[in-house]
Amino acid sequence: RVLGNSISGALDISKLSSKLFEHLLSLSSTKNLVEGSDSGGRDYTRVSILQTLFAIHSRYQSRLAQLMVKEGSVGKHASASKRKRSRSQSDVGSLHAATTSRANLLVGLVGGNAATIDPLNSGRGRTLSLSLLTCLCEESPSAVVTSLLPALMSLAGTLQTDGADQRVDTKGLGDALVAIVPAYCAHARSANLSLFSLLENFVGRIIVPHGSSENEKWRCNMIDHLVDALKLLPTKESSSEAVASLAACVMALQAFNIQKPKTTSSNDTDSEMSDDAEHDSETRLDLRVLANTTRGIKIQVSLSLLQYAEKLMSYICGLSSFSGEKSSRGNMAVDVSEVAALALRGSGKGKENGAYSTLSEAQQRSILYLAINLLQSVRDELSTTKARNFVRKSKGDDADVCLRLWNELMQTHASTLRAKHAKLLQGMTMSSAEDRFWDAAPIATSECLESLQNLLPVPHFLASVSSILTGEEEDATHFHKKKIIKLLADRVAEVSSDSPEASLFLEMVPDLVAQVNLDPSTMAVAADGKDSSASSMRRTIVMQQGALIAIESFARSLYPSTENGKLAASAAAVFLPALASVAKLLDDTASLWIKANDGNVGNAEVSSGVADAQCQLLSSSSLCVSTLVTTLKARCLPQLPTIIKPLVKSLKSANVLLLEGSNDPAASSTGELLQLSILKTLQAIAETMPQFLLPYLSLIFSNNGLPSKALRQGYEHGTEHSVRTAVAQLETALSTKVQVRQLIPALGQALAKNLRSDGNENWEEACSIMNVMTIAVESSQRSELSPVIGKIFNGLVMAYGYEGDGDSIPQMLRCANKCLLSLVMKLSESQLRPLYARLREWRGDIVDAKEGSLSSPARRYAFWSLSAELSKSLRSIFLPCLTSVLTDVIDELEIAVSLLCQRTKKKADGSKRRRVEELDSSADGMEKVKPLQPLLLCLESALKADAHEGGDWTRGDDNQRYNMILNHLGKFLLAQIPKEIPLLSDLTSKEKASTSAYQQIVQGVGTSEYGNVVGCLTALAAAAGNEQLWKPLNFAVLEACGHERNEVRKAGIGCLLSIIETIGEEYMVLLPECLPVISELLEDDEEIAAMAKECVRQGEELLGESLEDSLR
Repeated sequence: RVLGNSISGALDISKLSSKLFEHLLSLSSTKNLVEGSDSGGRDYTRVSILQTLFAIHSRYQSRLAQLMVKEGSVGKHASASKRKRSRSQSDVGSLHAATTSRANLLVGLVGGNAATIDPLNSGRGRTLSLSLLTCLCEESPSAVVTSLLPALMSLAGTLQTDGADQRVDTKGLGDALVAIVPAYCAHARSANLSLFSLLENFVGRIIVPHGSSENEKWRCNMIDHLVDALKLLPTKESSSEAVASLAACVMALQAFNIQKPKTTSSNDTDSEMSDDAEHDSETRLDLRVLANTTRGIKIQVSLSLLQYAEKLMSYICGLSSFSGEKSSRGNMAVDVSEVAALALRGSGKGKENGAYSTLSEAQQRSILYLAINLLQSVRDELSTTKARNFVRKSKGDDADVCLRLWNELMQTHASTLRAKHAKLLQGMTMSSAEDRFWDAAPIATSECLESLQNLLPVPHFLASVSSILTGEEEDATHFHKKKIIKLLADRVAEVSSDSPEASLFLEMVPDLVAQVNLDPSTMAVAADGKDSSASSMRRTIVMQQGALIAIESFARSLYPSTENGKLAASAAAVFLPALASVAKLLDDTASLWIKANDGNVGNAEVSSGVADAQCQLLSSSSLCVSTLVTTLKARCLPQLPTIIKPLVKSLKSANVLLLEGSNDPAASSTGELLQLSILKTLQAIAETMPQFLLPYLSLIFSNNGLPSKALRQGYEHGTEHSVRTAVAQLETALSTKVQVRQLIPALGQALAKNLRSDGNENWEEACSIMNVMTIAVESSQRSELSPVIGKIFNGLVMAYGYEGDGDSIPQMLRCANKCLLSLVMKLSESQLRPLYARLREWRGDIVDAKEGSLSSPARRYAFWSLSAELSKSLRSIFLPCLTSVLTDVIDELEIAVSLLCQRTKKKADGSKRRRVEELDSSADGMEKVKPLQPLLLCLESALKADAHEGGDWTRGDDNQRYNMILNHLGKFLLAQIPKEIPLLSDLTSKEKASTSAYQQIVQGVGTSEYGNVVGCLTALAAAAGNEQLWKPLNFAVLEACGHERNEVRKAGIGCLLSIIETIGEEYMVLLPECLPVISELLEDDEEIAAMAKECVRQGEELLGESLEDSLR
């Protein structure tokens, strides 16, 4: 009968099972226990019965299940049927109740009802009980659902006893959970139970670490089996929600455990807030839960955990409460209020939660730990290889889930930043745990976004971005949009212009342009200076800046590097409208910023608020224009007027502000950034479209424009200022790219405006213009310079004719000389002489033939300065030019001798004659001898060059040239130099105060590079080259050595030593004439005696014999 195939056979099987369960109940009931009876034999009998029952139910499970289905069908139609039930139908009707009682019995056998059922002692018996209960669940899950939760609790309870590893084997435990948990989840609602009931009781039993390491392994196995069971739920959504709920409950109970007393360092009270993945498995069972999830549900689980975290943060900020909340999620999800209750009070302590502010410090710490743990778990999940591969290959519904997660992350990140900012603004006092939480939360969400945004398929990512950017402009989405734009810019940087995704990204440019074209009225300022929409204006500017940066990134990544016709045309069609919008924004912002600077001077609130915000936007738009111009090149030509004019006007306004001496470091930094961005943009234009800059050159080089000293002044916070570097790069670009025939006339006009003689001279800007002219000349070909040599000469003449103070003239002459030299290097020798003659003609005669007065000292000084520069650089090539002005050289020397080499005077009372150390001369007299120093430098350089060539020029005209020069130079050794004479030197101010003018101009102290008498005499001796010419020179030197003035003697012996060192052995023929004088000087003061001894030593070395006898 048991093996029969009829329905009655199935009923007989059921009856046999019932009889066996009756015997099992009789043996297991605590009422039937007799003290002192053989418990071992009874347990053996019960295990045998269980083994038989398991064999029956496992073999005939499908037939028994059919009986349960038939019973359900009969029960539904019992009221409608008027037929009398048969005996077999009556038997079937009792199966449901019988199955329930059998399940309760099996629960008691594993220890779930010790008051009425004596539990089994052997692990084999408990395993058989669980296996049989599994069969009953599969036959009639609805009948045993109320018994499932006690059974699970009994399973968990077995772990709390030492030796539990031998009470239930792992396979039986896993099989039981796999059968019980899905059945429970499917039918719990009908029994007024929930998933939270299961998780609260089951997880609460195993989450608290205790016992041995073996028990710890059992807890991990329990978690593994429970996760495996939840993964078997019928749908992916229910499975992912259940696993996420399990992970959240595990984290919540771990958060509750941190409230318990534990041994910690006094300095580590908030160690639970750290992002440390090195916790052991006892405290991080949540990691085990998430590690066992399948690839298909990882993203959905992450989304659910993120939603828990977001609701918890709203609770922490006081923006929401859990009271009366009903879950809007599926049946297999635990409410956030239930999760929070576990974190606050543990399992089995109720679900009512008060406001966050009413919680104790320990409870607040638990909530904070739970929230940050949820966020960091999402981050860790998204970093796994399985999750990354899933996101990359997601399609259809899976892709939708990924986008939902991404959007949720965006909102959570924005909410986190807003909440942190609000707490900082309110000045709220936060605990150390809260400080650590609000520092860690934005980092965790940001890392999640960075991990996910690079993995999302491009079409889905861009569709989501577009929907967000084109949504309504609300304050709640401001941070969201700002972050979206940043992520978009980061993502496009990885896209190649010829990739299939490039066209999809190009379609996003209009959405970014729409952000650039936000209503400018939000930037308006009220007439009274109070901006009622200041926050709105700042949000607008920040959004526009983000869009501008993104457009830059798009242009760099998506525009083809080569002029591929099709790709370049499609990209240009997108970026040209973008350039037009950015150029309009640039023009509008520049007008508003300049107006704010000009019209609200003194209004600190407006200046620091509105103007600074507009200044930052102006910088961003300039940089964006720079990138677009570099990318689009000549296609930008129509927009050039709306770009260059506001750029230069803004640069001039920024320069004026910085020159007015703002002491605000923040304002200086903002102005510096604006200067840098404008200079970079102008450089991009100069390098890309130099041939179209002619109409704008006069504006660029106008006052306070590119030549402004505000672009070259040093700041305290930096030695090598980056603005100066940017200026040099722009000047080089203009000089090398713009055609010299266009650039030189514009520079000449700008130079004339800066050096006009109406009291508005600006020599510093003039020097900057001269530097640009120098670079232009150096970078041009000789053929290109021919048409503009006249204009260059006119510019040089203007620079040389500048009459300023003692500090400005040398710098102006240095710039002009550098420009002249760069021009001369481009000319042939035959072109040099006419040019030099024109410069002499400009200088005029030394003495006016009509009036008999000296010509302009400024022009004479400039002329001899340029002559000295040419002489140093051209060397012997310059000698013919110097020959043409030799008479002028002699005239200048005569003028200097007449003014400086005066005779001795008697004192008024007729007493002893004495020399005056220095004369007090008028300023006009000193200006007359000002050209002496550059003239000496010119002569010294020419004579050195001639000496190198053999000295023919010096000995020309039958030595007359030599004699004329020597006659005047020798007299300067005896000169009386007034202290007011203007001189150039390398001496510091302190050194100048202790050094006389005579020492500088005659002895050459600090003036070796600027011209002096001793250096010139040494060069003259080297060029003379024979004893006959050296004798008069040596006589002049020895005369100075024997002079009564100490400084003259020092100059004389210094000159003699310099000649001996320069000429060497050839000059030794004159040494006998020198020894008597040297002998006297050996007894002079220490410094003079030292130089005399050096002369003796040099002579002895050159002659190879001692001079001691000759000195006696």
